[in-house]
Amino acid sequence: GRKRILEISYSCKLSAHIGGALSMCDIMAAAQISVIDYFGDVPWDVSNSSKDWYARVKSRPSFRSVLTDYIAGFPPPKHYADLDF
Repeated sequence: GRKRILEISYSCKLSAHIGGALSMCDIMAAAQISVIDYFGDVPWDVSNSSKDWYARVKSRPSFRSVLTDYIAGFPPPKHYADLDF
């Protein structure tokens, strides 16, 4: 469910701590989480470390274009494009 999303980001954070660089895991997880976050369905209040990880990933220039996507009739929540939410 919703908590599983945060478990995936935790796995990516572990790989980032080991290598210190953005990994394919980070990119794949952040892209998936971005879709769910667009609909406001990620429980960010459950894990501050996952929220911090996602804020760092979505602050990267290569990821910012994802945050400009828009689905007609379904506006994203206000925090969606906020890099420091």
